[in-house]
Order: sequence, then C-alpha cells, then structure tokens
Amino acid sequence: MSAWTDAARQAQAALDTHFWDDEAGLYRVCLPPRLLRPDDPFHYWWQAHALDALVDAFERDGEQAHLARAARLVEGVRPANRGSLHNDYYDDMLWMALALLRLHGVSADPRFLADCLDLWGDIRGGWNGHEGGGVAWRRTQPGYKNTPANAPAVILGARLSRQTGEENHLDFALAVLRWLQAHLIDPTTGVVWDGVGREAPGRIDRDWAFTYNEGTVIGAGAALWQATGDSAALALARRTAGAALERYGPVLPGEGTGDGGLFKGVLVRYLGLLAREDAASTAGIGAFLAANAACAARHLDPTSGLNGPDWAAVPGRPLDLSAALSGVLLRESAAAAQRAALRAGA
Repeated sequence: MSAWTDAARQAQAALDTHFWDDEAGLYRVCLPPRLLRPDDPFHYWWQAHALDALVDAFERDGEQAHLARAARLVEGVRPANRGSLHNDYYDDMLWMALALLRLHGVSADPRFLADCLDLWGDIRGGWNGHEGGGVAWRRTQPGYKNTPANAPAVILGARLSRQTGEENHLDFALAVLRWLQAHLIDPTTGVVWDGVGREAPGRIDRDWAFTYNEGTVIGAGAALWQATGDSAALALARRTAGAALERYGPVLPGEGTGDGGLFKGVLVRYLGLLAREDAASTAGIGAFLAANAACAARHLDPTSGLNGPDWAAVPGRPLDLSAALSGVLLRESAAAAQRAALRAGA
C-alpha cells in the first residue's frame, strides 16, 4: 500500500467517524455538530461531493461498506431536500448528477443512472439565450452564467455519452464547451473566469479567482478527450492545469469557510484525474499533489485528524464539512496519482 493510499484510507475513515449521521443518512455540516433548526441548510452540494468521496474510497479498496453508505446518503438527501434531488441551483444538481453517475458505474444499480438522467434533463433546461447561451447558475437568475454551472455540464455530457452511447449528450457537452471558451476562458493564459452577467449583462467577474473554476475546466477537457480522443480537449486540460499550478501554487490557498472550503477539493479531484489518465501529466501533477498533501498532513486537527480551509494551518473550530472534504479529496487524488506513477514506472 502506498503512503498516500493509506493516508486516504485514514482520511475517509475520520470523515465517516466524525461527520456521518446515520440517523439522518447525511454528513453533518460541521464539527462539533450543532443542533440544527428546520430551516438550516444541510448543504446539498457538500453532500454530493461526500458521495463522490465514497465512490473514490470504493475504487481504492473495494469495500462494500462505502457503497452501502453512498446509497444511504442518496436516500438521506431526498427528505432533507423536500423529497427530491432537484433544487434551484443548476451547479448543485450537476455535482449530484456527476456523483450519481460514478456511483452507478461502480454499483451497476440502475436507480442511480435514472436519478442522474432525471437531473440531467432538468439541467439541460437551464440553457438559455442570455449571454449568447450557456447554462444558468440558478433558475431565478437566468441571465447569470458561471463556470461551475457549465464546465461540469461538459464533464457530465461527455461521460454520459461514453456510458450510454447516446450522441445527444456529447452534442450538448460540446455546445457548452464552445460557449465557455468564447466567454469565460482566457485563450492566452488558460485562466478561467468565474461568471458573466451577475452584476450586469456582459460584465465578466474577472476578479473572482476560485480554484474550482480551473478544476472543472480541467475535468471538462479530460472528459471530452476520453469520450472522443480529441487532442484539442486534452490540450485544454493540460493548459488549464498548468495555469492553475502557476496561479495558485505551490500550496493551494485557503478560500475561507463555508462553500469556499470545498473549492480546492474540486481542483485536486480533476488534477488527480488528469494525472491518472494522461501519462504526460502524471509526474508534474503528482508531485504538486504530493507536496500539498504533505503540507496538509502537517496541519491536521488533532482531534479528528482532518484538515480545515487552510492546508498550511491547523484548523480551529467549528470545522466545516466542506473543508474537511477537501482534505479527503486531496489525499485520494495524491494516492491516485501515486498509483498511476507506480504503474508507469515513473
């Protein structure tokens, strides 16, 4: 067992021990847990990434307990979300649909593919003519288009096309990518802007630098390359990864508590995927992930063994699920890159 594989195992076990609420079938949103009022958020999109982490854990060690907990989590989300997997935010539903598709892939349970496709139909309805196309961030803001509601749509469409053989999923993914490249990806630097139309039509949020924007575009390029073999898609993933390492490295920055705590977890997920699938990226990205994981390992919460929002500082309390998840995803990605390097003899 590689060092980072063991670290990933320990991190997922710590997350389950300290955050899992078996009665609710959800991960608690903070540590120590607080008594929630009925209107307190359960953080749907954090739960989606926790679902993804359980699939990572199963892919790493094959233990059925991870799949059982994943299925329980899907069923826990429904009552917490008014009996449905749908909500107001297209990006939230994309995170959930991506995790459900991966869960279907490892479990072969048709319920999860059906849930994914149900969400996908809703998400595709978020495309409109404001800003020349693209998927809206949320139903009530049809004119605001951002990267986290579009790059994951490319990933999901490409993956669905591979899994189902239906070209319409790929066609939509390609249309979304064309829109992204025309509006939110700097063609010179590879930097990814957050969104357009939030404050005024045509106004781009160039000053919003969030790590998950580059992360999702890396994932989009990689997914399209895997679906089509298109070298331009792989080049997009590689260029965006290079831009992210230069922009945010050598150790990824803290992005605050709450939702921001999960942003760099998304980046490391897709960096890890690229390192695993693209031999030319394995060594460089693998070293970057290992350096971040080593830094994070030196700054764990002494009680839970989990990280906070800043991997270069021991976290205080309360500790958000979002930040703890990012640390888990970092270890899984470092482990995946390390295994890829060992297979390649790098």
